Amino acid sequence: MDLKSLFRRKSVENMHDQEPEHEGAKLHKVLTARDIFVAGLAGIIGTGIFILTGTAAHDHAGPAVVLSFILAATASAIVAFAYAELASMIPVSGSAYTYAYATMGELIAWLIGWDLVLEYAVGASCVAVGWSAYLQSVLKSAGFALPEYLSHAPAQVPWISVILAVGFVIYGFVLVFSGDAGTAFMDRFKAKPWKSFAGVALFGAGAIQTFAVATHLNSIDLPAVLIIAALSLWLVRGIRESMRLTSIFVVIKLIVLAIFIAIGMWHIDSANYTPFMPFGFSGMLTGAAVVFFAYIGFDGVTTLAEECKDPQRDLPKGILGSLTVSTLLYVVTAGIMVGAASYTVLGGDGEAAPLAKVLHLVGANWAVPLVSVGALAGLTSVLFVSILGNSRIMMRMAKDGLLPPVFSQIHPTHRTPWISIVVSLIAVGVSAGLLSVSELAVLTNIGTLAAFVLACLGVIVLRKTDPNHPRKFRCPGSPWLPALGALASFGLMCALPALTWIRFFVWMAIGLVVYFSYGRRNSRLNPERNAKR
Repeated sequence: MDLKSLFRRKSVENMHDQEPEHEGAKLHKVLTARDIFVAGLAGIIGTGIFILTGTAAHDHAGPAVVLSFILAATASAIVAFAYAELASMIPVSGSAYTYAYATMGELIAWLIGWDLVLEYAVGASCVAVGWSAYLQSVLKSAGFALPEYLSHAPAQVPWISVILAVGFVIYGFVLVFSGDAGTAFMDRFKAKPWKSFAGVALFGAGAIQTFAVATHLNSIDLPAVLIIAALSLWLVRGIRESMRLTSIFVVIKLIVLAIFIAIGMWHIDSANYTPFMPFGFSGMLTGAAVVFFAYIGFDGVTTLAEECKDPQRDLPKGILGSLTVSTLLYVVTAGIMVGAASYTVLGGDGEAAPLAKVLHLVGANWAVPLVSVGALAGLTSVLFVSILGNSRIMMRMAKDGLLPPVFSQIHPTHRTPWISIVVSLIAVGVSAGLLSVSELAVLTNIGTLAAFVLACLGVIVLRKTDPNHPRKFRCPGSPWLPALGALASFGLMCALPALTWIRFFVWMAIGLVVYFSYGRRNSRLNPERNAKR
């Protein structure tokens, strides 16, 4: 095996080229800088501001949580600068996977792409479970309650049957719909009878396994499954429609935050800011590490590159603009929260709604339900960006030949990677319905941080290997600033639990098997593959 072939790189110049097999329907280029800005707000403002703020103040930083947010935002900005420069050079969906392909080579790109697929899927599942729990708490406060068997993940799951069921259904779906999306099913069956017959047979086998799973389950988180299905099917309709719905959710949560700020600012008591650092400087730093994850949603925005009218201009503006506004909202909200109420009453004892707690303490009980509406809107928009990002990563990897080409298939009418979206729906829906938040949470964040490391290093590499390529945005302070961003992201990776690393390496090992058995020989950069064409 030629080791050099493992690190073959795609040049920035031909990064956007398409093979004939991918010609036909293309993604719809309709997004502007405003859309990217809204998508950034959708991905960043969510659990961090509605839930994480109270926990960080109560357990780690106290009133100094304001400084924690500023420090975390500074670290995030360094990474965002790197993303903005790479996005201005490489206007292709795929995020850190694409950037790694142009800088580190194919094997590294595959590993980060493979990991991002897991991260987006697990992240979406985790948010969906949180969304379900929040919705159910709202319903209970209104006197409604779902049956126990429809409200939470089961205690025991027959995972072998689940894996077989999901595998059969996904593979059957891929075989049946691997042709033109506009072709009728019977015409498709006549054109490729054996492939279609095999797909239908796998569907049947999947149905049998699904029935076997259903007979062994005593509960399922139905709201989590339904919200994923609803958002995924809406994403199939088109990127313009998806951004319109996302904008509605963003406006709702911004209005709710504005109401909280308008009420809370009149109840600030300077005594609540003393002591400002009850846990010391180290507590403030720990708080910064905790709230850092509130900012990482901008990564998914870069997967929209191929749907932007002018990605080189729009992506940097949208990424940096959304990060700036999100930081201001986080800092102002956190400052008012710890000023209107003592940090000692925020978080702890399972407290998951610190904004509502503050409104209750200042006597604005009428506004408490609005916080629940804002939290649901925030979680929904984050879920939207996660599912969208997952499908675009899969599509980009398929276009490069590292995944089967069916995953890059664009719907001729809706102009979306519909098969990737549906496959994501199945995988994410199953994990959200059958796994708890604690089981999902251990898999999140490490892949995104790994992507941050490679993005920062990518800026340094391209400054050396391709210094004359046009850049509509340049990361300031290179190479020192992006190097600092890579070190900070790697440091946070090292702070994650050992179990997270174990599962990370297991997933990477599976990815290596897939790459060497399929991706390496089917890569568009494989000269043997190209010679056969």
